[in-house]
Amino acid sequence: MKLYQLLQSFEFDDLYPAIVEMYPNAKRHRKEFKQAFEMLTTMRYSITNKQIQYLLIEDPSGDCYFGAHDSCFKANWDVILGKDIVRSKGVSLSDEEMAANCIINIIFLGNHPKDFDDSFNILRRA
Repeated sequence: MKLYQLLQSFEFDDLYPAIVEMYPNAKRHRKEFKQAFEMLTTMRYSITNKQIQYLLIEDPSGDCYFGAHDSCFKANWDVILGKDIVRSKGVSLSDEEMAANCIINIIFLGNHPKDFDDSFNILRRA
């Protein structure tokens, strides 16, 4: 499944609680996260054969978590939207959790469109 398909399968209000759980600061910035979601679900995506692979990651402290490498999100938003979402064997994240995680990572790691500059600056200072 492509990321744009995953995101379009949800309404913002369905994903927002998962976003807040992963990024508690989002409680104070619902407007900015909603703007990002609306932009991501309406913009044109670029065709690519790259993927966002969710897997078990071990951090430097030895803790493990399910996630995708930051490098998956270091691109323009339209390119990220065209990537395949892949869940590695054993990853128990729901589609909702992966979509919420993707939104957070796209906002903070991706190259956002100019129309999102003001919201990004608000979020970056938060």
